Amino acid sequence: MEATAHYWYSLHDDLALQDYQVVVLNPLQTAQQAKKAIRKCKTDKVDALHIATLIKNGDYKPAVVPGPLAMTCRQLTRLRVRLTQQNAALKQLIWSRLHPIWPEYEALFKVPFCATGRKLLSVASSPTDILAMGQEPLSELIRKSSRGRFGPLKAQQVWQAATDSIGMTRSLEGARISIQILLAQLEASKPVHEQLKQEIIQLTPQLPEYLFSLPGIDPIRAVSLYGETDPITNFKTASQLVAFSGLDPGVFQTGQYNAPRRRISKRGSPYLRQTLWNIAFQAVYREGDLRTYWLRKRSEGLEHRAAITAAAIKLCHIVWRILTDQRDYLPEGRPGQS
Repeated sequence: MEATAHYWYSLHDDLALQDYQVVVLNPLQTAQQAKKAIRKCKTDKVDALHIATLIKNGDYKPAVVPGPLAMTCRQLTRLRVRLTQQNAALKQLIWSRLHPIWPEYEALFKVPFCATGRKLLSVASSPTDILAMGQEPLSELIRKSSRGRFGPLKAQQVWQAATDSIGMTRSLEGARISIQILLAQLEASKPVHEQLKQEIIQLTPQLPEYLFSLPGIDPIRAVSLYGETDPITNFKTASQLVAFSGLDPGVFQTGQYNAPRRRISKRGSPYLRQTLWNIAFQAVYREGDLRTYWLRKRSEGLEHRAAITAAAIKLCHIVWRILTDQRDYLPEGRPGQS
């Protein structure tokens, strides 16, 4: 069967409980099989034929089916990613309503929707509202909401931005209502995010301790990493895990031409790829093997993000080794390093 979203889970488990041998295929594999056909045709029967052909010819690699704990880790950490994406979409919606009526707001705060910015917009969502408040109430609002971080100078900047604004006044009421509703939804999501974070952290005692020996690891990333890589026995080599994460570099060569720049394929788990990249991002700012490797790549001419991606690929090899050997990470040069 194909690993089609969440629809295959219940059928897979029911068949496995009845001692059937179940092979789950990544849809990319069946899509490649379908491309071999001359005529374009997609029906359930044709899809089943492609799956059967792959199985008969042995031209397939089973998808990773996580165990019970890994499945829980995967569901919660992926949910956290989706909720974070929803928050980002909410902020984009707020900005789409705010910018036309107050384009100068963007320059007022380094983080536009910080606590002070959200409080300000919830009370006064437009330049007209700011001017209607008066300077003294505005200064007091900013002081309290920032807990003293911003004072009269910031209040004066906000007042001046409202006074000089070239924002449109057409449909001002609609924009004001939209901004306040979206801000309320953004605020309401905070306890949900915190609850989910705590639920994820509570899973960490069940994880292998050696996972926490990795540089740049933290509880959230450890849970995500375990959920995306278990069972590690599915990957016979570190290169297979790199390919599964989509961090393997693509190759473009034709005739005498060989592309000088090689981008990663991104043909794999985006969740594992993001987790590895984030761990590497933290690790390169700490003393150790990954930072040394990152500095070497920078000295070779790689730009910052590309060098971190290279460090993430190296980290993927490290992850495969410690999970396969079930031992702590031993940096190069330390006793016991194999």
